[in-house]
Amino acid sequence: MESTSAPVIQNPLNPLDLPPIATVGKSLIFTGDTMKFNIGLIKLLPEKMVDFESLKLNDFDIEELFLNQGWKRYFDMLNGPIYLNMVKEFWMKAQVFDEVSARM
Repeated sequence: MESTSAPVIQNPLNPLDLPPIATVGKSLIFTGDTMKFNIGLIKLLPEKMVDFESLKLNDFDIEELFLNQGWKRYFDMLNGPIYLNMVKEFWMKAQVFDEVSARM
């Protein structure tokens, strides 16, 4: 007779079974927008984090050095998509503190 064991259920969104960053409930506080103006007025100027073409135009051709070391995937990730609406929503809710206030 074969023994059957319960199937292992793995969360595809968390394959490494990492602990949650935040818990739902009292630890999360929704503050709303800290800036009160039309989100459509926010203009973002997305640019590449590492722009090898610009460096090459300025006689600083280093792209091949990084590609030979296997860094292509990392730079593709850095220069990946920018979610403009998400960034705008973030800045509408952001609060900035000086160092003294942050320590308090």
